[in-house]
Amino acid sequence: MKTVKELETMLEEVRKDLEELKKNKNSFEPTPKGWKPKNGEKYWVAHYNLSPTVFICDERTITNNIIKYNRIFKTVEECQLYCDVQRAFMDASREYVLNKYNYVLRYAHEGGEVFITPYTNVQPTELFFDSEETVQNLIDKFGEENIKRYYLGVY
Repeated sequence: MKTVKELETMLEEVRKDLEELKKNKNSFEPTPKGWKPKNGEKYWVAHYNLSPTVFICDERTITNNIIKYNRIFKTVEECQLYCDVQRAFMDASREYVLNKYNYVLRYAHEGGEVFITPYTNVQPTELFFDSEETVQNLIDKFGEENIKRYYLGVY
């Protein structure tokens, strides 16, 4: 029979796993960073119009940039999620407006946190939003872990 301490430890591990699953919101295992399909294996890429496109790997022609920038996926579901996240952010964004708050989404590598910040005088090359609420709605819709991976490119 197990002790109370052993059961408490097991319960804590289950709680951690449950929290991680709730954060992820996905029914698939994400493609590992740097994954490369084997010759003859299917893989998915986001087409220029943000629709998943399937290819059969030919090791002679697969480009290293697709692998380097993690735009290659093992499943159509993951590729579709990537496309949905990219499209949602593009649709919700607007052009930079001088002397107005232009909200952007950032990632703090030191703390591992996603945060929203306003810009007024700078025009970096990224997507801008009218309000923090707009960006927060996108984070809530897709989940923070998916935003990190499929919008900010953080693994």
